[in-house]
Amino acid sequence: MSKELRLSHYGILGLPSPNSTDHKVSLLDIKSAYRRALLHYHPDKSSSVFGAAAKAASSKYSVDQILLAYKTLIDPASRLQYDQSLKSAPVSTLDAEQPRPGLESVDLDDMEFDTRDNTWNRGCRCGNERGFVVTEDDLENHADVGEILTECRGCSLWLRVTYASADHDTLDGDD
Repeated sequence: MSKELRLSHYGILGLPSPNSTDHKVSLLDIKSAYRRALLHYHPDKSSSVFGAAAKAASSKYSVDQILLAYKTLIDPASRLQYDQSLKSAPVSTLDAEQPRPGLESVDLDDMEFDTRDNTWNRGCRCGNERGFVVTEDDLENHADVGEILTECRGCSLWLRVTYASADHDTLDGDD
């Protein structure tokens, strides 16, 4: 994750971070930003309020992430502690992968392989039978890590898929 895309409670709510501006964010600013973020990113609200294009963008932040950001920033004591942690945290911890709502881990072997389009898929508890889909390209792009995170196509849940990449030289018998 790049430094520009760093996830923070201020970024989730679309507010300027305390380090980037002299403007002090008021409680009214936080409340307005919270409502705006909920309408924009909630999967049930975004399509009716902002149109079909917003439905695709609605998965950027989950309702849980928005609520956590709001609760942290609206309480003065929590906000002060959070602001201090932002100032003292090394960049590497801010860039770390953030928790995903409903994250479940499975092995690639536990997913169904679809020979029609050469993808692995798994149903989601939201009811989408092909909610989680992994392609060959996804696997190749993350082969050095051995896992991939994929979001459900029908809701905001995430799935961690682990796998062991085959070394082509070893398979061919070339050591």
